[in-house]
Amino acid sequence: MKYRTIYADPPWPETGGGKIKRGADRHYPLMSVKSIKAMSGPLQHHVDPEGCHLYLWVTNTHLANGLAVMEAWGFEYKTTITWMKDRFGLGQYFRGQSEHCLFGVRNVLPYRRRPDGKRAQGVTAFFARRNEHSAKPEEMREMICDVSYGPRLELFARRATTGWDAWGNQVIPDIKLAA
Repeated sequence: MKYRTIYADPPWPETGGGKIKRGADRHYPLMSVKSIKAMSGPLQHHVDPEGCHLYLWVTNTHLANGLAVMEAWGFEYKTTITWMKDRFGLGQYFRGQSEHCLFGVRNVLPYRRRPDGKRAQGVTAFFARRNEHSAKPEEMREMICDVSYGPRLELFARRATTGWDAWGNQVIPDIKLAA
């Protein structure tokens, strides 16, 4: 299957600070940035050559790495979408209350049109409630479905979602992808 939309939330190597284990490594296995970039090879077999959108979640600490991963995967950065959370979480110098999703493209897909004929567009910032660790808001998935074409693939998925194929260690994968 060739996908026109890829939604990814990599397990960035966030280990937290201090003596108490409070980082992402407390919740799931992490990957090195090098390993995330290396997924480019296997991923290429699943990207629609005519065009594809990438939505890549990054932590504030790994913003530069996110841009490097996007480039390694063959996508051109276009914009950043910011999720403003209802309460702040952990942090080093600053306690985080936002998370960012980088949007990139490979080749050019025509804009999707809404039933009224207007161009389907998302927004670069939205407010949504924070849930369990690392769980992303449904508002983001809805915006992706409005703006970007299917078929859609979620990488590092936490659960199966109707209308999406999934790959990750918390779901039964729909595709084979060596990480």
